[in-house]
Amino acid sequence: MSKADILIVEDDKLTASVLRKYLEKNNYNVTHVIEDGLTAVEKALLTKPDLILMDIFLKDSIDGIEVARRIKTKVDIPVIFLTADSSSDTIQRAKITEPFGYLVKPVDSSVLMTNIDLTLRKQISYNKKLMETLQQANDELERRVNERTNELFEANEVLKNEIIQRKLAEEELRKADTLATIGKMSAVLAHEIRNPLNSIKINADILHETAVLTENQRKRIKIIRKEVERLNNLVKDVLMFSRQSELVLIDLSLKNLIDGLYQQIMNILEEKKIDFKNSIGDVRIKGDFEKLKQVFLNLILNSIDAIFEDGMIEISSVTDNGSGKIYISVTDNGCGVANPDKMFDPFYTSKNLGTGLGLSISQNIIKQHNGELVLHSSKPGETVFHIILPYYN
Repeated sequence: MSKADILIVEDDKLTASVLRKYLEKNNYNVTHVIEDGLTAVEKALLTKPDLILMDIFLKDSIDGIEVARRIKTKVDIPVIFLTADSSSDTIQRAKITEPFGYLVKPVDSSVLMTNIDLTLRKQISYNKKLMETLQQANDELERRVNERTNELFEANEVLKNEIIQRKLAEEELRKADTLATIGKMSAVLAHEIRNPLNSIKINADILHETAVLTENQRKRIKIIRKEVERLNNLVKDVLMFSRQSELVLIDLSLKNLIDGLYQQIMNILEEKKIDFKNSIGDVRIKGDFEKLKQVFLNLILNSIDAIFEDGMIEISSVTDNGSGKIYISVTDNGCGVANPDKMFDPFYTSKNLGTGLGLSISQNIIKQHNGELVLHSSKPGETVFHIILPYYN
């Protein structure tokens, strides 16, 4: 244990010398011996000793009581007064400074040592309790800061989520307004466009079947018929995109739905030498047969367009009994998706003759079924779309 530092404030040199020798003999460290009050204040504030032995009557403009008062206003250092004055007035003045002892000279050495020892012990105990109190206060402050920080973090997360949800709601509202506008325009345009298209188609068919045409003329008639078909498909897609009709839910087998689609596109697959595999398990769902057929047809036709020759398309599935969902994968080994970030945007297409609505329509249909349509991965040689739907056993 280190020696306690004691400051002696005593104007009598003989008394001060005796005190110093006695304290040092008892293993205390006397930092300074000061004769006047002003210097005592300065040294006490500078060195901050563990204890001050203070004479009351000093050769200065201020006495020991005033010295103790001034020190106490700045730092908390225990003081023991040593004085020949035992008058009640002096004692009352001294009490204001809350000294740890008031010893009347001449002081018995054992009494002095007892007072010093008790004072230092009290100060150590006081400092320990003070540190414990400060530590408790610091711990409590830290706990409250952490608690408040967590509250603010959670509030910030809630706020961010609300902002995101609001933006999503605003976006959905904007889309709904846009769709409503497109729907009204589409109904008018469909009527205005389909009538002349139908007339063009009928006349083109008649010319193709009955007229005597040159080879070049037949090619031009074929182009006209193809473009009429493309425009009809565009009108149909716009109407489907803008009008989300109610689902007609039935109990259906996805495997049977895909088998039926295969029969419909078999000639195209054979022409491009594409191997088609239906690996979907025997899973039944509640769904709109025609709309789901449209989704799978769009995805398969996109895969066919992405494959040049000798390719592969596979439709497989995995069921998750825990979530009650089926994960359907549509995989091909084509050239990959050109722009994944925009592929579900309405009217975006990387094809020369595409409407840019197929994937957007498909995604909306799957959403109507409380499911998801996402691009799982895409690179040259492997593209995988995932359709996630609820199912039942």
